[in-house]
Amino acid sequence: MSVYELIAILGLTSYAIYQQTRRHEVVARTRVKLTFIYLAVGLLIGGMHLPSTPLAAVFLVISILLSLIVGQIRGRLTRLWVEDGKVYSQGTPLTVAIFLGLIASKFVLGTIAYFTHASDTGGIGEILIMLAIMMAIQAELIHRRAMRLEDEPVVGDASLA
Repeated sequence: MSVYELIAILGLTSYAIYQQTRRHEVVARTRVKLTFIYLAVGLLIGGMHLPSTPLAAVFLVISILLSLIVGQIRGRLTRLWVEDGKVYSQGTPLTVAIFLGLIASKFVLGTIAYFTHASDTGGIGEILIMLAIMMAIQAELIHRRAMRLEDEPVVGDASLA
C-alpha cells in the first residue's frame, strides 16, 4: 500500500465518519453522493481486477456479500426522525463501529487472499469500491425509510381533523 493510498483511505474514512455522526436532512437527490466519491476514488487508485483463481472469486463474493449485508444493517439502524416537516438522519456509535468493522474485514480478507496466493491484485481501490456498494444499499434503505416517515400523519395535526 502506497502512502497516497493510505492517505486516501484515511481521508475518506474520516470524512465518512464525520458525515455519519452529524445530523443532516435526508435529501433524495444527494443520497448517493458519498457512494460516487468512494467509487470514483476507488477506480482512480486501482479499481478492481477480475478474479484469476476460483479462490479469488470466493474472496470477491464474500467481500460483496459483506458489503450488501452491512449496507442493509446500517440502513436499518441509522437514526431517522421528522422535525419541522423534514426528515433527518444520524448515524449511531453502533453504525460507525459496523462501518469500521467492514473496513477492517476488507483488509483481513485481502491479507488472507494475499498469503494464500488466491490473489495479489486487490488493493485500496477494491476496498473503496466495496464500501461504495455498502453505501449505496444503506443510502437507498434510508431514503425509503425517510419516504415512509414523510407519509405518516403528524399527531395533533389540525389538517387531520
